[in-house]
Amino acid sequence: MDFIIKLPISQGYNSILTIMDHDCTKVVILLPCREEMDSLGVAKLYLKHVFPYVRIPEWVISGRDPKFTSRVFQDICTLLKVKQNVASAYYPQMDGQSEKTNQHVH
Repeated sequence: MDFIIKLPISQGYNSILTIMDHDCTKVVILLPCREEMDSLGVAKLYLKHVFPYVRIPEWVISGRDPKFTSRVFQDICTLLKVKQNVASAYYPQMDGQSEKTNQHVH
């Protein structure tokens, strides 16, 4: 999971939440959102647009965005028994597939 931010406003949105299934399908899900959205907003987007198709992941690899490192997001992961791995900005190889996807979307 990652964000592409600082985009020109389009239909009220200024960023994109990118979600990629690294294991099985390699599917990429792009969800328009607002940069100001909080971690609960991320969870709601996932529940509405991703969960019906992908269900609950075993792992979530994310960037260091405060939406992913917040206590709320950590608690959601704990409750759902989802392991969380936060990638460092200095180690893009940890999540190279997502970074490549983001470059193509940009």
